[in-house]
Amino acid sequence: MKKILLIINILSIVSFFSCVDLDLNPLSEGSSGNWYSSQQEIEMSINDFYRADFFHIDDMIWADDVTARNATSAVQNGTMTAEDLTIAIRWQNYYKGIARALRLLKNMDNARVLGVSEADIAQYEGEAYFYIGYAYGMLAFHWGDAILDKEGITLDEAYKISRSPKADVLAYSYECLDEAAKRLPTSYSGIQRATRGAALAFKARIALWNGDYNTAATAAKACMDLNVYKLHHNYRNLFTASWSDEWIFFFRGDVTLKKYYWAGEDVLNCISRLSGGWGGQKSPSYELVCAYPCIDGKPIDESPLYNPKDLFENRDPRMAMTIVPFATAYNKRILDGTYDPKDYLWLGYEYSPAPNRTTVYRGSDGAQVSNTDSKARAEHASYNGFLFKKYVDESFLENGRNGAPTTYPMLRYGDVLLMYAEAMIELEKCDQGVLDATINKLRERAYSGTGIAYPRVIVDSQNAMRTILRTERFIELAWEGHRYADLIRWKLAEKVYNRPSYFLRRAWSGSTSWNGDASSVSAEYRQLIQNWEDGNYPIGGVPAIDENGIADLSYMVNAGYIVVASERKFEAKRDYLWPVPAADRMINENLDQNPNW
Repeated sequence: MKKILLIINILSIVSFFSCVDLDLNPLSEGSSGNWYSSQQEIEMSINDFYRADFFHIDDMIWADDVTARNATSAVQNGTMTAEDLTIAIRWQNYYKGIARALRLLKNMDNARVLGVSEADIAQYEGEAYFYIGYAYGMLAFHWGDAILDKEGITLDEAYKISRSPKADVLAYSYECLDEAAKRLPTSYSGIQRATRGAALAFKARIALWNGDYNTAATAAKACMDLNVYKLHHNYRNLFTASWSDEWIFFFRGDVTLKKYYWAGEDVLNCISRLSGGWGGQKSPSYELVCAYPCIDGKPIDESPLYNPKDLFENRDPRMAMTIVPFATAYNKRILDGTYDPKDYLWLGYEYSPAPNRTTVYRGSDGAQVSNTDSKARAEHASYNGFLFKKYVDESFLENGRNGAPTTYPMLRYGDVLLMYAEAMIELEKCDQGVLDATINKLRERAYSGTGIAYPRVIVDSQNAMRTILRTERFIELAWEGHRYADLIRWKLAEKVYNRPSYFLRRAWSGSTSWNGDASSVSAEYRQLIQNWEDGNYPIGGVPAIDENGIADLSYMVNAGYIVVASERKFEAKRDYLWPVPAADRMINENLDQNPNW
């Protein structure tokens, strides 16, 4: 087994308090005065690092690959402040983790006195350096300048310390991750923990996110050269597997411990109404749907293969592996009379958001049942017509739909390949060998078993390859929590977040469901039916795709196909960095604030 299974903390976990709480003792440890008195206590301290409180996962609704029906995000609507709880908790927890890691390093001489082996001490030191490097990398990315503590500061010092320049913080992050890589094994026998590959991969990510392409390329290639990780054989199965050689750093849900992550903890928002969920309250965005190229590798506004009236036809196979397919009014099999509802079964039912489909096929007995995934039956169904398929399988229907034991891959090998490709493109060192070892490997995996030759990427201009790379990251890593960081580091947030998010026309037939009689429903609902019958539902026409793989959907509003769901706002002179938490600045006048906060 060659990667890290993040340990679910079974120690008692003290609740986090406000960010003015400066108790730097570990959340699950005794006081620093009497802790580390045995190897067991040292290992308890190390084990407690491996939880999402210290490895923060971005909210799935921060980015433009997800549309949330009934929630907005301060990140997207420009309402974040220095009092924001997310900001305060992340700042606090990174520093709590750093403090305990530094304290552990200081106690290694005591560990030797206890008789702990040098091999175990090296591992403990490696895991401590691993966290310090990770945390400082995240602090540098989100806040720029940050408090840099290498030894463990006192409470008096904590009230007076200033922020260090981002370059210094980033350099120390690299240094710690290098120290971790020196000490950590490439794999373990039995329980899985931080590895050398994880240290290298996180160093590559931190460097890439901060625009240091030389360091990113070197670290990513070093991870690749370990020959420990490999792409999972099937893209779809990767997100429902119980184990994969592609996972480098991940969180695994557990039904027994009632601990779930990402989609697995948000079951009801992710599955259809017919299967017991809420009809995709968090669903694939129109921008994501439009980003998938056609099977010739070209974007939908350039490919002659794109059929705007049957949007799943001739598209990159990852689209149907990420988004639940359904038959449009112009589906070939509907038109030639060979349509089989079994081909569109999803979690036991034929999935169709068609606004004129009052019933659909139930797989268990072949019966026709009320189609509550359509506005023909339910007002709050199909807010944009799409459902996520990624991560989701029959396990989402188990356990009372209270959580699914899926794996959230915080860092996987496919991402490392993309990091290496991007760094080499930006360094203008990308040759055909790099493309074949990275992007083309991912495309080959996506097309495997389809009978279709994957569209091989050929060396081109830097701008052309950058467009391919950014589109590839959008679709390959869709709904994995990395898109927000990509938009920030590419300086695209000011473009994306100053456009609205969209829904289908919010039309309802009134007190009666659709019965084929247009006179019995509202004008809005008639328009929805007309859009479907004309082949302009849920996507109408052919949107323009820009050089970053992002669709301009404004024309669809003007054409009456969709409506604005919510406005978004992003201040370019302010929002690329997060504010230093206000409560920390209240007790330390030497903490300066980021610009315009």
